[in-house]
Amino acid sequence: MGPMFEIVFYAAIAVVICVAFYSVLGKSVGRGPEDAFNPDEVFGGDDKTPRERSQPEVDDGTGLSAVLQAEPGFSPAQFIDGAKTAYSMILEAFASGDRETLGELLTADTYAVYDAAITDREAQNLTQVTDLGRLRTCAIKTARVEDGTAIIRVLYEAEIASALRSESGELVEGDPDMLSSISEVWTYSRAIGSKDPAWRLADVEPSEGDDLPADPTPDTKPSGT
Repeated sequence: MGPMFEIVFYAAIAVVICVAFYSVLGKSVGRGPEDAFNPDEVFGGDDKTPRERSQPEVDDGTGLSAVLQAEPGFSPAQFIDGAKTAYSMILEAFASGDRETLGELLTADTYAVYDAAITDREAQNLTQVTDLGRLRTCAIKTARVEDGTAIIRVLYEAEIASALRSESGELVEGDPDMLSSISEVWTYSRAIGSKDPAWRLADVEPSEGDDLPADPTPDTKPSGT
């Protein structure tokens, strides 16, 4: 069992969430030329009316005021909608080995970790099986602006079943029929003032107090950090 295989199941401790977005997972992630992936569909630009822009967003202590000041058109509600969709797409893309979609939704460093995990899984002829049950929480935990980059940490809590199967279909790890409670914090980032509306996944960390098995996505933290 290779080190990346162990990372996939244990290092990040319970990553996958996004159950309420099952309708998104039901769509084919491997799109044809006529249905090319568009990051705008995930984290779209500012589509609020002038009156909506004039309405102050509530900063509940998360630090969102810094993002709102730097990006007046930013909408926390729209961001959460995009975060739900992005999470489900990242989950599906990792399970299916869809590197193209991952490349659109992850930062370069995070993509390198996911790509290595997929490569290791492919080398062992293993197949990721992921079933979503129920989303309990998707909420902004903290937000800040640092060196011209907006950084938002999102708490996800849900129930998920995850497993790895061999080429012959034999169960190697996990249990596809058993739901586990999942709680993690995903960090998204975006350059302030960028014409690119997409927020990209920059980090994954377990939520404090969790002690859960079978993480179906890799830890994004570099080794030794």
